[in-house]
Amino acid sequence: MKRYFSIEALRFLTSLSVLMYHYRHFFSPLNLLSNNEYESVKNNLPFFKYLDWLYTYGFFGVHIFYTISGFVFAHVYLYSRKNSSLKEFAVNRIARLYPLHFATLIFVSFFQILFLVNHGNFQFNLINDFYHFFLQIFFISSWGFENGHSFNAPIWSVSVEVAIYVFFFYLINIFKKYDIKICILLSVILIVIDKLKIFDTLFLECARLFFSGVLVFYIINYYKKFHVLTILSLFLIILSFTGNFKTFVFCPAIVLFFLSFENLIKSHKVQRLFSLMGNLTYALYLLHVPLQLTLIFIFEELSINISYYSNYLFFIAYFAILFILAHITFTLYEKPMNKLLRKRLLNEK
Repeated sequence: MKRYFSIEALRFLTSLSVLMYHYRHFFSPLNLLSNNEYESVKNNLPFFKYLDWLYTYGFFGVHIFYTISGFVFAHVYLYSRKNSSLKEFAVNRIARLYPLHFATLIFVSFFQILFLVNHGNFQFNLINDFYHFFLQIFFISSWGFENGHSFNAPIWSVSVEVAIYVFFFYLINIFKKYDIKICILLSVILIVIDKLKIFDTLFLECARLFFSGVLVFYIINYYKKFHVLTILSLFLIILSFTGNFKTFVFCPAIVLFFLSFENLIKSHKVQRLFSLMGNLTYALYLLHVPLQLTLIFIFEELSINISYYSNYLFFIAYFAILFILAHITFTLYEKPMNKLLRKRLLNEK
């Protein structure tokens, strides 16, 4: 199956933007052991002059990733001649997402207990009780049953997306029958629901962005003039910044913009690089909080000056360690566990 290398690169960049936004975890009020208030020190953060927009708006990477997911799922399932069973669909998602989620959940739980024992509170102001651990175990930590973020908090976005995956699965045959028409109708309905404030949930926001990605998939398959798609995407990006920022316009426009350059990625070295970047995305997203907890704990135990969090060398070392850990985790844990679970549960060779 064709792999979109431009999308792999964009996946990596969206993950990186979230990591930049979460760099604030090293400072109070999120870091309970720090006396440096994030708002008062942010102008002195490493490379702030060039990266201030990522420090401030990096969380929009999650929104873009929802759109990317819609595009990828459409690519994998809508033009496939083979109809996937619910079991196969579920196993593929579980095998891809659950092993690392479970491992990081256990790791974060251990370190949060250490913080509680040593400092009388959980780090990052998270709710880490048995009830929320139960929600985390079953991947429903952001389905409306929770009282706030818990444990490895970034998993909230994946939890929401899992529900949209199930919704998408039951729509596959309808999409195959009515094609782009049902996608446009669904997108319009979701926008109207949002504008009329009928519901205000994370699921609605995720679904709106997810199915905008499905719409992008139809557009690039129906319209092959990529230079026109580049112009269209740039127009939509500019439009998204007119008046109030329009996330629903910006996210599919960014995905469309990257896809418009897909045919230019011909070098095998560049393709391998983009594939590697894409492979690291999930690990980077789930490993950065465990790494932050570890570093904060070590700094506190060794009485290392917390001013290092604003140091350029610490910044570079932190991201270097994170990239190395993500690569090792994907190669030695994520990928093998994915294959093992698929083999055991689907009898794949």
